[in-house]
Amino acid sequence: MALDQRKVSLVSEFLEESFVGCSVYDSEDKDRVAHFYQIVNDTTGKILHRVCVSRAFLDDHAEAEIIPALQNLGLLMCFRMAGGRRMTVRSQMIGIEIEEGA
Repeated sequence: MALDQRKVSLVSEFLEESFVGCSVYDSEDKDRVAHFYQIVNDTTGKILHRVCVSRAFLDDHAEAEIIPALQNLGLLMCFRMAGGRRMTVRSQMIGIEIEEGA
C-alpha cells in the first residue's frame, strides 16, 4: 500500500519553507515503512539533515493535522539537536528519535 502522496508532499513543502536556500529530496523507504527526506544546501550540495517520517505517523493524521503535529513534536528544534544525524518521526506517542552516530 503506497503512502498518501499529498501527505508526503505536505511534509516536503513544510521542510522547503523551513530551510530557505535548501532543496528537499524525498523517497519511499520500504525497509523502514516510512518516507525519507534529505535537506540539501543548494550552494554547497551538502546534506544538512535526514529524516524518516513513518507510515504510522502519516496514517494517524489527516492532511490538515500533519504540519501542526510536526510542529507540536518540535521537529525544527530536533534538527538543530541532531546535526547531521538521521531522525525518525514515529508517532505522536513516541515522537522523534535521533539516531546515534549516523
